[in-house]
Amino acid sequence: MIIFADEYFIAANKKPGVFSAKGKDGKNSIIENLSKEYGQLYPVNRLDAPVSGIILFARTQKAADNLSAQLGTTAEKRYVCAVDNEPEEESGKLENFLLFSGKGINKTYVKKASGKNTKKAVLYYNRICRTDNFVILEILLKTGRKHQIRAQLSEIGCHIRGDLKYGAKRSNKGGGISLHAYSMKIKHPETGEELNLFAPPPEDPVIQFAMDSNLLPSSFKK
Repeated sequence: MIIFADEYFIAANKKPGVFSAKGKDGKNSIIENLSKEYGQLYPVNRLDAPVSGIILFARTQKAADNLSAQLGTTAEKRYVCAVDNEPEEESGKLENFLLFSGKGINKTYVKKASGKNTKKAVLYYNRICRTDNFVILEILLKTGRKHQIRAQLSEIGCHIRGDLKYGAKRSNKGGGISLHAYSMKIKHPETGEELNLFAPPPEDPVIQFAMDSNLLPSSFKK
């Protein structure tokens, strides 16, 4: 689903289970599907295959450089997720050093201190509400590390619904996880106009409930 498109970039709403970039089998990739209509695209950000939400593709290298710089500094990136346990505090900041292992493991590990190949990761979270079985959190992502939200929440005992790799007890139907990149504020790479991008929820009843609760977005304590 296209959220925004012009001659400079495209914002799409990725479904869970779809690869951001070309997969090993060359199939089920959002960039390949969009390239059939829009031609050459430059990936700006990526979402893990089981994650849904806003993903950006530039149509020029200049736009790609501009948007990539924003995502690392000024862009506001908000997610909503369902986890199995309450965090100790209703809101807070998680700051860790992450180490990604791609050697057949494809998993990110939280380290106590900076070390070889580690990257600093920062996010803020707010408890929004809860259902009978899950707690709904909103995430303000400050960095963009591989599997960052999944690993950092798992480290504090809050496992995302359906995320077996990071401690969930059961998978979700269809293989996705209940983590959705629902909002992004950026400036247009050519005009500088502020854009508020919004991605409707996927077919996930818990995420749909959270986004229908009228409690998003929230104010984060810094």
